[in-house]
Amino acid sequence: MVIRVLTEGGVTGSDPTATAEHNAMIQQNSAALREALNRFFTAALDRDDIDIKIEVGGGWKMASMSFITKGNNDFLYVDLDRPPELRQEWFNQKLFNGKPFPQSKSECVFFWVQEMEAWFLKQPECIVRWAKQERLTIKSADLEDDQLIKDKDIEHLKQKPSFVMSVLFKRHLESNKTDKNENPKKVAYGKLRHAPGIIQALDPIRMIHQDKELSNFVEKVRSMG
Repeated sequence: MVIRVLTEGGVTGSDPTATAEHNAMIQQNSAALREALNRFFTAALDRDDIDIKIEVGGGWKMASMSFITKGNNDFLYVDLDRPPELRQEWFNQKLFNGKPFPQSKSECVFFWVQEMEAWFLKQPECIVRWAKQERLTIKSADLEDDQLIKDKDIEHLKQKPSFVMSVLFKRHLESNKTDKNENPKKVAYGKLRHAPGIIQALDPIRMIHQDKELSNFVEKVRSMG
């Protein structure tokens, strides 16, 4: 069985106002995100008879429109951008045609709650693993115990997970390169730049037990074949 998962994130075309070099870099990062998600979901499903195809669809509206206009065995995975108890509220948002999301396709929609970065915060050791692979300097050994995430319900953080990631990067990570004043360069979190590598440092099987949406996605797909 072949399934396709359309996800929020990445880019779907070139920016005519940007340089060719910039567009090439963005396209490369989008391809890396697609490949990382493909490996993650394939490992989470753990089924040799299921072939998964990931398509990054840009913003949530673009990904949603692509999802609702295509065929069977398709799934949508996007940021919820709200607490889990307001999940149903997401489907009431207006799409490009001014209509709400078709309820008939809602069973195949799953979410990062509240954003993709919630996965990273649920397994903060993946940030450390990734940083070591990237040969970044870890300024302090307590990233996993940072007060922003330790013993916190990640899906109900007051700040968005992407903002928390930015703070963790500033607090705990430095480049091994220096600026003109011989000071270590700062590392600023960027979703498209850094998420592909961090996703590869996640434990997909353990995440199934940490993340209800992922657990439900895996159960839904497995029930189809």
